Amino acid sequence: MHRLLILTGAAVCFAVAAVCGAEAASSSPRQGRRLVWRDEFDGGALDETRWKFHPMMRSSDCIYTNDARTVRVEGGCLHLLVVPSGDPARPQMLSRSVSTRDRMAFRYGYLEMRARIPFRHGAWPSFWMTAQPGLQKAAWGSEVDIFEVFSSTNAVVANLHKWAPGGRHVMLPGGEGCLNRAYTFKDCARLNDEFHVYGFEWTPQEMSFYVDGEKYATFPIGEADDYCPGENLGMAGHHDFHNIHINNEIFTPGHGWCPPWSRITERDRLPIEYWVDWIRLYQKDGEELASPPSAPQKIF
Repeated sequence: MHRLLILTGAAVCFAVAAVCGAEAASSSPRQGRRLVWRDEFDGGALDETRWKFHPMMRSSDCIYTNDARTVRVEGGCLHLLVVPSGDPARPQMLSRSVSTRDRMAFRYGYLEMRARIPFRHGAWPSFWMTAQPGLQKAAWGSEVDIFEVFSSTNAVVANLHKWAPGGRHVMLPGGEGCLNRAYTFKDCARLNDEFHVYGFEWTPQEMSFYVDGEKYATFPIGEADDYCPGENLGMAGHHDFHNIHINNEIFTPGHGWCPPWSRITERDRLPIEYWVDWIRLYQKDGEELASPPSAPQKIF
């Protein structure tokens, strides 16, 4: 059974030609940058020197467990699952956030992930970043949502947040799921079976978001571009070092924020699966890793 599962994962991950969206080769944000960090998920387990499980999101009516029922590395992919728990009070089981450890905090560069993510009712998968507390200089914390899927069948959304001490926060105007910050797939008939490349370019001037090489949103981050004056003033937090988080969350009433129309129901079939083929970070001189190794080859 285990061998069959691995072979199935490999077939899913490496069917590139059939399912991967076309990636634009020209004017790529990789150009002028070198590969400085990556995880290809080619081993038999999650590399705990690079990743940790972290309670970045919480729901009182879900069970969180970080074992093979909800998180695996198989077939060259990180595989996250939401599965039935058997507990009527907390009917779904999932893993905590998969987060980079402190040595992989970075600022500026081009980060991309090749992934197959769930587009379906009740699903809330995300690829995001928060300021690394030990290196944070701003008085407030930064959150960058490279993408989230808000119980959608065809769209990912990018967002920026500022978090003040004590939990108060502000965000870009327009609210979660704002269509001005969304990338909508034109052909979504087989979207749940497809891998796509999700990218994030970060410079001292702006943050830009990509799908399959296509830039679909850009946010300026200069001091003059403060989007919430009077609340956590300034843009300094968006220039702090950040860690990466991957969540395969779902919408349940036990979350602090859960639009009623998004909530997963008994009719929504499980498992909900999130496959990550690889994550890669490209940088040039002046774009920083928090603790780069002495020899570049040791990064890989």
